[in-house]
Amino acid sequence: MPSESPSANPSRGCENIRTDCGWGIFNPWTCRCDCPVGICLDSNEQCYLTCAETINHNPFGGCSPGWDCPWFPDPISGHCKSEMHNTQNNGDIDKDHGLTSLHGPLGVSANIFRTSKQCCDVHFSGSATCLQESKDSHPPFPFPIHFPGTAEYRDFLPLEQQGRSKVWYPDLHNELNCVYGWNYETWMGSEKGYSENYLFPDPRDCCKKWYPNNSGCPYTGKPTNPEEDHAPYYSDYYPARGYYYPDFTLNSCGFGQDYPAWMGSDSYEKFYLFSRGGTCCSKYFPSVSKCPFEDESQFKLGYYWEKYQEDLPNEVAYPTIYDHTFYPDMKARVCINGTDYPSWMAEDKTYIQLYLYKNDPRGCCKYWFGETSADSCVHSIIQSTYVNTTLAVNMTAAYLEMWYPILEENKCMKDGRAPSWMTNDGYADWFLFRTRSSCCASFGC
Repeated sequence: MPSESPSANPSRGCENIRTDCGWGIFNPWTCRCDCPVGICLDSNEQCYLTCAETINHNPFGGCSPGWDCPWFPDPISGHCKSEMHNTQNNGDIDKDHGLTSLHGPLGVSANIFRTSKQCCDVHFSGSATCLQESKDSHPPFPFPIHFPGTAEYRDFLPLEQQGRSKVWYPDLHNELNCVYGWNYETWMGSEKGYSENYLFPDPRDCCKKWYPNNSGCPYTGKPTNPEEDHAPYYSDYYPARGYYYPDFTLNSCGFGQDYPAWMGSDSYEKFYLFSRGGTCCSKYFPSVSKCPFEDESQFKLGYYWEKYQEDLPNEVAYPTIYDHTFYPDMKARVCINGTDYPSWMAEDKTYIQLYLYKNDPRGCCKYWFGETSADSCVHSIIQSTYVNTTLAVNMTAAYLEMWYPILEENKCMKDGRAPSWMTNDGYADWFLFRTRSSCCASFGC
């Protein structure tokens, strides 16, 4: 079950997986990086590649605030927040270092975080209250806290919201009818004189006041007010409900939780999110016959990351998660599987992005040797070795265990008699190899 802490017994272990995600956050339940709006996974499975795929779809659609939604800094409140519709803090371009690398802009600073503590440490390090204020800004977890009558229950509504009760009120944006519920817009009950005109104990009074010519008043279905539905003190602890929304790329209305993040923020939800497909279609695509193009029957409620998680029965073993590293061998014109790459390839983040590819041999081959050579490169991957970098190693002894070329004979040997100059710094990376294949590929055999 998800929680802010990755130690909450995720369904699989990720201990062997590198967890640096660039501008994204690591997901401990799927063992991969989740990227913010406008950023996609690169060939290194990190969030560094700028893309357009997620501009019109919220990659965190359906996440629960404070649970599996990312955290981001909110300078106005002075602490961090966790919300599903975050459009302002997906990564900031550093104006002084906004350069462009082969994998995307280098000057983007990660502004989403896996936990509130990580966010507070980076953006509000001088605040003694950031962590607690951040956690207080969303509903508490786990589940028992939400159920009245249990020992764990506590009322987490703000004082100004605790007096709410179910009433009849006019839905001014979606149903255009009187509806029944507690999720009316805050101003309807907070401003002096407004409540008597907007909140009614009797539906007949509401209909008479607002929709006297509507024979179908009141509306007895479930009311929808996304602005209040998504408020941190009302939103569900299980992933939020789906809505109909206009998909302007398909010229029709879709249904789900992954609508553009901006449609669910800054009061845009009043105009773009609907509980019924017909309302969405009549407003935005009245002449389109195939509208909506999807509905509730095609929608599966769940966590946002279940969209890409393997859908296997509980009794079936999940596939092994590998942590392979591929790097290019320029002489052999092929990629090598192993961690015996030259030390300079890992000297800084830029080199790591360019030369080291996690679990993506095709990405390595395609980038370094071209699209036309990708297939042959993948089929010719050289299997090398994985070096345990946590152990102290006698480098001279280690070098003598490697393959080296006999230049005048066009062959490679592994007899512990490599010329001493090949073991010197600056030469070993080019003349000593973990496998005969990589040695022969470079010098011929």
